[in-house]
Amino acid sequence: MMEIGRIRFRPLRREDLRLLEVWENCHVCTLYSRGKPLVFKNMDDIEREYEEYIKDTKRRKFVVEMVSDDKVMGFSSYKDNSHRIKDASIGAFIGERDYWNKGLGKEITMGLCEMLFFHLGYDRISAWTSSINPRAINVLDAVGFVHTGTARRSGYIMGNRIDWYMYDLLREEYMPVRDRLLERYIEGHDAYIRDYCTLSTAKSPGKHT
Repeated sequence: MMEIGRIRFRPLRREDLRLLEVWENCHVCTLYSRGKPLVFKNMDDIEREYEEYIKDTKRRKFVVEMVSDDKVMGFSSYKDNSHRIKDASIGAFIGERDYWNKGLGKEITMGLCEMLFFHLGYDRISAWTSSINPRAINVLDAVGFVHTGTARRSGYIMGNRIDWYMYDLLREEYMPVRDRLLERYIEGHDAYIRDYCTLSTAKSPGKHT
C-alpha cells in the first residue's frame, strides 16, 4: 500500500468487484472516466477480467481509499508497455460522486506519477481521455502532461462522434518540477516525503532512544 496526501492506493481484491460492477454500469461515472467510456459490464465480464488480471504481470490495479476513514472512492491502474524504455499507460476514475471536484483527481494522478517515476524508475507515462472530459483534461494539464496526439472523430458518445486525446509525460519533465507539484497538489506532502521518500538508518543493536 502507498499513501500520498488524502488518499491510499491498495491492491484490488476480489471482494472489491461488487463495487466495481456498480461503477462500471453508472452512466455518469463511465462517461467521465479516463479512457474510453460507456463500456458497460456485467459481473461475469468483471470476474473474467479479474481472473485474467491476476495472471497478467504487466498490469497493476488499485483501489483508491480515503486515508481519513478508509472509504473507497475510486480505482486506478497502470499497464507496463516497456520495450526499449520503461513505459506505462495509466487510468483512473472516481466512482463516488461526493468526492468529485475536490482535487482528488490530481492527487491520484500525482500518486501514479510518484509510483512510476520516483519509486519504479519509469521513463514515460501516457494517458488517454475524450475531448468532452474537461475534468480529466484539467488534471493532466495541471500535473504537466503534454497533449501529443488526437484520434479524430474516433468514438461515439450519446450519438455524437468525438475525438480521443493522447497525453504523455517524460521523467525528465516531471522530476525537475516534482517538489513544486507535490507542494501544490498534495495535502500534507511533507508526511509522504518523510514516510515514503526518505531513507532511514537502522538503529544499532542494543541502542535505544
